[in-house]
Amino acid sequence: MSVKSTIEDLLRNYPPLFQFASKVYHKINGSFRTLSPGAPGAIRKSFEYILQRDGAVSGDYYEFGLFRGYTFLQAWNHCNELKLGDVNFYGFDSFEGLPPAEGIDQVDGRFFEGQFACSREEVEKNLAGEGVDLAKVTLVEGYYEDSLTEPLRQQHPFKPASVVLLDCDYYSSTVTALNWMDPYIQPGTILLFDDWFSYGESNELGQQKAYEEFLARRPELQSEALWEFENHGKGFVLSAAT
Repeated sequence: MSVKSTIEDLLRNYPPLFQFASKVYHKINGSFRTLSPGAPGAIRKSFEYILQRDGAVSGDYYEFGLFRGYTFLQAWNHCNELKLGDVNFYGFDSFEGLPPAEGIDQVDGRFFEGQFACSREEVEKNLAGEGVDLAKVTLVEGYYEDSLTEPLRQQHPFKPASVVLLDCDYYSSTVTALNWMDPYIQPGTILLFDDWFSYGESNELGQQKAYEEFLARRPELQSEALWEFENHGKGFVLSAAT
């Protein structure tokens, strides 16, 4: 465990102090970076896995929770390097940080309102500064319960998903994202849960609970674990249930 993680675990026993320290840390450390060091590599492995399996990638890339846009940038770069010109890129974020924690998401105060905030303007500046053509990506702004709507489906040419990165921290946000993604998640889709181990091995909290519920209502799908990635992530590939 890193020194930073050890300090975070200690401070979580004092939520007001933890929230203050988190805000100060991210304000001081304002570099263009990811908070999920293993996510970029997991995204590349996912596209390579699909290429090896199918010989091509026809589905789109969806990312829920952008922070400063670094992981989204790496998805763009990986697809360019792998010559995957048919992949569309969709990013979903409030650009105001996390919503207030409610229900089981209040469990230990590790997530709080406004955490990981980064404006849309800053994200777009970061992406454009690294060579991303903003005309070729779609960023959907808003808290998921407000932005992930039926009318949204008519506004963009969404295709079935090849790779989905769910970096949305809360159980409730993960449920909302998976529910909206229902028509686009199919056999062959790879789901990357960035916060899978946020609560250890518990399937009663966070993304593990959300995914278990998703699979329960999609019995035509079966899930196979692929790989774990830093800091708390795990990936799965879906196939038709037999």
